[in-house]
Amino acid sequence: MQTPPTTHDEYLANLPQNQRAALQSLRQTIKAIAPLAEECISYQICAFRQKGMLVGYGATEKHCALFLMSNSTVAAHADDLQGYDTSTGTVRFQPEQPLPVALVKKLVEARLAEKAAGASYGSAKKTKAGATADTKSVKKSPSAKQKGVKSAASKSANKKAAGKKPAGKKAASPTKTKLTPASKSKRAKSPKST
Repeated sequence: MQTPPTTHDEYLANLPQNQRAALQSLRQTIKAIAPLAEECISYQICAFRQKGMLVGYGATEKHCALFLMSNSTVAAHADDLQGYDTSTGTVRFQPEQPLPVALVKKLVEARLAEKAAGASYGSAKKTKAGATADTKSVKKSPSAKQKGVKSAASKSANKKAAGKKPAGKKAASPTKTKLTPASKSKRAKSPKST
């Protein structure tokens, strides 16, 4: 069994000559457009990382592919991509007919613009430790707001951040719900049962 590649060079070395040549050219084009992007291997494909995953490339037995890692980029450039086999965040091509440099430039620049605007693949902001960064920014669903209960996303974020209490502050119990002024007045006005 072959060891999975850990660098772009290792990945490319294992490909047939025609795919290697097409993808090496694509690699050089991406590097020229995004010189600050870091090369990595992600999900067994060659990828570039800059403020998260930017783009990637790879090959199968039947084709080569540029992975834009963004549904919106593919949709926004549908006219430019006519004639290419596309799917969710992916543009497939034959090594004998590589993607034109001008098209790659347009697509990678669109991804750079998305990243600069804060859009990210997966969209969850992570801290260095891997926990969700800002649990206060997690929004409650409309029905959860009415009941004073946090949404499932908020609960998940709190679980990930558990165990990281600020010094000198007592952590809130996950089973208690916070009462809003409106819910306090409703509770005070409701008749007591005997």
